[in-house]
Amino acid sequence: MVLVEVIKEEPLAPSDERLLDAQEIEQVASKLERPGARMQLESLAKKLRKEAAALNRVEQSQRKAVASSTTSSAPETPKPAAVAVPAPIKVEAAPLPTPSAASSVKYTTVDRFSFDPGEYGSKFVTIYIPLPGVGSIPKDNVKCEFTKDSFDLIVTDLKGRSYRLCKDSLEKDIDGSKSKRIVKADKVVIKLAKVKGDYGFDTWSKLTDPKKGQSKKPSKSNPMSSINDMMKDMYDSGDDKMRKMIGETMLKQRNGELDKSPMGGMDGGMGGMDDLGDFKDDTS
Repeated sequence: MVLVEVIKEEPLAPSDERLLDAQEIEQVASKLERPGARMQLESLAKKLRKEAAALNRVEQSQRKAVASSTTSSAPETPKPAAVAVPAPIKVEAAPLPTPSAASSVKYTTVDRFSFDPGEYGSKFVTIYIPLPGVGSIPKDNVKCEFTKDSFDLIVTDLKGRSYRLCKDSLEKDIDGSKSKRIVKADKVVIKLAKVKGDYGFDTWSKLTDPKKGQSKKPSKSNPMSSINDMMKDMYDSGDDKMRKMIGETMLKQRNGELDKSPMGGMDGGMGGMDDLGDFKDDTS
């Protein structure tokens, strides 16, 4: 018959537990890149080391008390005093930063894209960004934020690189709630939703305009004011053909492509007064 002696491993003392926790947290902190997160963990490790030192002093005094009671003739061995062990501290990992906020992420600026302003009356301006293989990564890796005059496209972890295309001071305002990004196999398509004005959807001539909003507003004494009001009434009450003709004329005038004289807008953009009269007869 073979006797097997089972040796039970004694549990670690509370001071040793605190010390081991501190050492492990320090190891994790040394691998972090963000200074703020590293400081938080190092501070926690220092606190645990202080607790370990305090508990160690209590444990030593208890061991001395037990040793002295063993050598005495007292019939009853005094029980060790209860040690107030602090509640374990719960360490929660900080959430990973988003691509737009992570300072450690380096982006490659997208410098090649195609711009399609669309036809007259179209609802969208389209931008095509070639990125081979972008369709193979998760759709959540392709994000685009829109404001009324800007968009910010970010593509993360595409073959080990991250890309960004950010444009502000767009030539005209957009509707961010209706704008969208579409991921294809080898490209990203951005659809900028136009804002409908008094004369329909404006026609874009370029993607951005740094001088947008710097042009002076016409004074109330401008003789074109009454003509503009008349044209707007005609636009509101006319059919599709008249709306298109008036819309194109007003856009050309707004972009400075017509004569600035009171009659220049109609003479240059609507084919003269005779053409306008014939058009009225057709719609009566």
